[in-house]
Amino acid sequence: MSRLIWPWGIGLFIIFYAVTSPGSAADVVHSAVGALGGVANGLSDFVSQAAA
Repeated sequence: MSRLIWPWGIGLFIIFYAVTSPGSAADVVHSAVGALGGVANGLSDFVSQAAA
């Protein structure tokens, strides 16, 4: 039962957050995507230096 409740609870919380505070939700997504971009750039630099 717990395995069914957790994913639905998290999903509903995300939807609730996005609906009640869309500006803040957009900022969170923007920050997360920016962080992933930074990680990707760092990994790319590492691979380039390792291959050189």
